[in-house]
Order: sequence, then C-alpha cells, then structure tokens
Amino acid sequence: MKRLITILLSVMPLIAWCDNITFADANIKAICVANWDTSGDGELSYAEAEAVKDLGRVFSNNNNITSFDELQYFTGLQSIGQFAFYRCTGLTSINIPNSVTTIAAMAFSGCSGLTSIKIPNSVTTIDYQAFSGCSGLTSIKIPNSVTTIDYQAFSNCRGLTSINIPNSVTTIGNDAFGSCI
Repeated sequence: MKRLITILLSVMPLIAWCDNITFADANIKAICVANWDTSGDGELSYAEAEAVKDLGRVFSNNNNITSFDELQYFTGLQSIGQFAFYRCTGLTSINIPNSVTTIAAMAFSGCSGLTSIKIPNSVTTIDYQAFSGCSGLTSIKIPNSVTTIDYQAFSNCRGLTSINIPNSVTTIGNDAFGSCI
C-alpha cells in the first residue's frame, strides 16, 4: 500500500502538468495567467480557459503578442468582443474556438500583422470593422455558417487577394471590402 501511494504521489505532478495549456507565446500566457488563473498555480488549465466567458480588452493595443492559437481552448466564449484584439499589430495568427458565434465590432481592427485566422463554422456574424486594417491578411475563407458580413468588416485589408464568400451570406454591409486593393 505504501508503495502504491508513493507511485501515485510521483505521478500527480504529471497529471496536473498535462491539464495545463502549453502556450507558444509567453506574452499571451502571462496575460491569460494574470486574468484567469483561478487556482493560483501560475498556469492556465483547460478547465480555467473553458470557464472564460468574456475576454474583455486585456489584449487590446498589445504589440508584443504574436500568436494565440490556444484561444481554441476558450470554449466558454460565444463572442470575440468589441476591441478584444484591437491594434495588436504583432499578432500573426489566432484560432477562434468553435463556441464563438459572433466576431464583434473592431475585434481585430488594426491587427496589421495578422496573416492567419481560423474562423470556425459556428460563427454567424462578422460585425462592423471586425477586421478593418488587417493589411497582412492575403486570403480568408468565410465558413458556411456566416449570414452577415457587416459594414466595413474587411475594409483597408490592402493585402487581401482572395476571399471565399459562401451562399449562406445574406447580408454584406456597405464598404465591407472598401479600400481592398
């Protein structure tokens, strides 16, 4: 019995370690831990990420963040809120979770370094100026779930050369692709 307890105690740190998200970007990890580490262990677990309902503006205007593909584990999110990643010029890639239905106004506006974004099939609305000024985007695939691309949603995306708009889109706002050369 004593041997079994010793083995279990030696494995416990591994179990806890496996439950934590491994972040590619240390700056993203620091922000996530500072805001959502409820256990106080200096890490962000999958359960802690899942419990997040709103990102707020904790990433907004941060030029030091580069990639946030781990956002896919924040499955409690239903929306990428207004200004969530506003003017994060160093942000190059992001992976939106399948729980999100709305990309809100100006969520990624001014993210000039953004070159890769995965929009899941759960998204129905891309709100006004959501990706305005994302000059690093060269192509984007709008999923079949999207019905609305709002006013200036992709305006000033000067690098955009290819976009796939499915038949599900029933509304495209004024200047949705304005100043896209």
